[in-house]
Formats: sequence, C-alpha cells, structure tokens
Amino acid sequence: MKWCFSSVASSLFCLTSLLAVVTTAAPQDNAATEGPGHLKVLLLRPDGWAADWIGPNGDNSGQAEWVYEARGERIVARLRNTSRSDGATLLSCEQNVSIGQDRVTHDGCMDFSIELFFDPKDPDYPLKGKSPRGYRYKLKAK
Repeated sequence: MKWCFSSVASSLFCLTSLLAVVTTAAPQDNAATEGPGHLKVLLLRPDGWAADWIGPNGDNSGQAEWVYEARGERIVARLRNTSRSDGATLLSCEQNVSIGQDRVTHDGCMDFSIELFFDPKDPDYPLKGKSPRGYRYKLKAK
C-alpha cells in the first residue's frame, strides 16, 4: 500500500485499480436487474422470503414463509403458510420453480401458476405477482 503513494503515476494506478474493483462488484449488489441468472441469485436467499397474499375479492389474506432452494439443476420452493384471515388450515408444500427471462413461476399449496416479477423500484417488496385465480402476492426479504 505504501507503494501507491510513492509517485503520482503509482497513485493513479492504485486509484484506477480500486475503481475497477468497486465498479465490477457493484452490479452483484443489485442481483436481479435482468435475466434468469439474476432472478435465481435473488431468489436463493438462505433466510427466504416473507410472503403477503390477498384473495381476488380482498376478502381473505395471509402471510407465508417462502424459501427457494437449489437442488441439483432445479429450483424448489418450500412454502409454509403462517397465518390466514379466514381461519382455514395452514398448509405447507414444496413446488418446482420455473425461472424465465423476467419472471418466476410456480404453484402454491392451493393456488397455481403464480407469476412473480422483480420490481427494482421497491426495496421493501422486490418481488410481486399474481395467479390466474386473481390472488396477489408480494415478497419481502426475511
């Protein structure tokens, strides 16, 4: 490090090297900006996601824990409902996950074809989606 301050040329070299390292690392901090690889990195949080959901008529809602895991070449979602406004049985299940260019798709424990999209403008709930039945989902990092 002492070498970096021995001359103007060495100082510029060190500064340029530092900037190269910082700008190379920066995109990794915003892992899900584009493509299936970025979505996969975003999903595979060890602590998982807190999922809030609401029914099509707004008459029922709940919370769940969703954890995405890599198992060989595939991704699996472990879903566990933690509360429901209608008092129904709290279900847990595992579902296979499909990751596309701009969306993640998987079934729920009682819902099907849930599509989630990355929203880079919302740091609190970066994943949002819906199902064909009209259920809406939003996921927050745990």
